[in-house]
Amino acid sequence: MLKKKQAAELQQLMDWVTRQVRGNDAPKFSDVVDYAHRVLKLQGLSPRTIRKELRLHPAYQMNAPQSLRKNRWNKRRPIIENMLGALHGDIGFFPLEPEFETPVTFRSGFLVCKDILSRFTYVSILKKTRDANSMVSAFQDVFKQFEIQNKGLKVISLAFDKERSVMSKIVQNFLEKNKVKFFPFSNTSSKSKMAEGEIKIIRAAIRRLRFNKEQRWWRLLRPAVDSLNRQPIVVHNQYLKQPNGNYYTPSNVTPENLEHFKQQLQKAVPAYFFNQFMLNPKLIKYAFKVGDLVRQKLVASSSAAIGEKRSDTALGNKIFQVVKLLAYVSKALSPEALYLVENIKNPKEKEAFDEDEIALTRNE
Repeated sequence: MLKKKQAAELQQLMDWVTRQVRGNDAPKFSDVVDYAHRVLKLQGLSPRTIRKELRLHPAYQMNAPQSLRKNRWNKRRPIIENMLGALHGDIGFFPLEPEFETPVTFRSGFLVCKDILSRFTYVSILKKTRDANSMVSAFQDVFKQFEIQNKGLKVISLAFDKERSVMSKIVQNFLEKNKVKFFPFSNTSSKSKMAEGEIKIIRAAIRRLRFNKEQRWWRLLRPAVDSLNRQPIVVHNQYLKQPNGNYYTPSNVTPENLEHFKQQLQKAVPAYFFNQFMLNPKLIKYAFKVGDLVRQKLVASSSAAIGEKRSDTALGNKIFQVVKLLAYVSKALSPEALYLVENIKNPKEKEAFDEDEIALTRNE
C-alpha cells in the first residue's frame, strides 16, 4: 500500500500524463519516469511503482506492451487425464491453393480431436459447411473411430473452444444424448494448446507428404494423421516403453496396457502424478489478491487475438474479478499461482488464469 504522500505524488504525475496526452504529446514510459525524478523530484516513487500506475492510465492500459515469462513452457500445469476418451477438439483449415481449385466440399476445414491420455488423434473432414449439422456428422465419425480404436469404450468428454456451431443446441443435444461431458473454453492457450498444436503438426506433415505426387490436402489428411499416430510418444524428451521393450505410440495404447502406460507416463513426468493434488495457497506469493480486477493478456491466447492487431491492443476487452487463489504443481515440479476469476458483467463466465496471463486493470 502506498503512503498518502506517495499516492498524492503519483496522482500529480498521472495528471501531468493526462495533460500531455490531451495535448497530443503522449510520453513514453521512460519519459514519465524521467519527468518524475528529474523535473518533479519525486524520488520517493520507484520506477516500478510509476510504470505499474501508468499501465492503469486509460490512455495506456489497453496498449501497453505485455510480456510472458521466458521458458514458461515447463511452468505450465500439465493437462492430465486418467481415462481414455477425454478429447480436446478444434477445427483446422488449409488456404485455397492457387495451383488448383479446392472443391466447395473441402473448404470448411477439418475436425481434429486428440485423446488427452493416449495422444491418439482423430480427424474428420467437414463437408461443405461448418454448421451444426455438419459438426454433428463429424463428431459421429470421430466417436465411431474412437470406438474402433478402443473396443468397449466410448468418448466420455470433449473440450472445445466456443465455436458457434459447437455451442448450438443441435450439437449440445447430440453430446448430451451420447453422454459426453462438454467443457467450453475461450481464453487461455494452455487450455486449447493440445488440439491447436496438433493442427500445426498435421499441416506440417501434409506439406512434407506433398513431396510425392499428390498435392490435395483432403487426400493427404488421413495418411498424415495415421503416420503421426504411429510415431513414438515423447514426453520431456523421454520415450515411453512397453513391457516388451517397444516404444509406446498413440496407436498401441489400449485399455489392456493402459495402467502400465500411465505408470511410464508418471515416471517420465512426476508432475502428472503430483498435479492431482492442489498446494496450500499460503505457500505462494501472489501478485494479485481476491477482489482485484484483471484483463487477459492477448499474447497469451492465439484465438482471442485473431483479427486483431496485437500492436494496437494488448489486453482483452473483458474485465474479470479474482474470486479465489489456488496453486498447482507445474511440469517442472515448481509451485505456481492460479487465479479463479469471473466476468464482472456475467458472473456465470468463470476462468482460471496463470499469473503471467493477466494484468491489473480498472473498471471502465
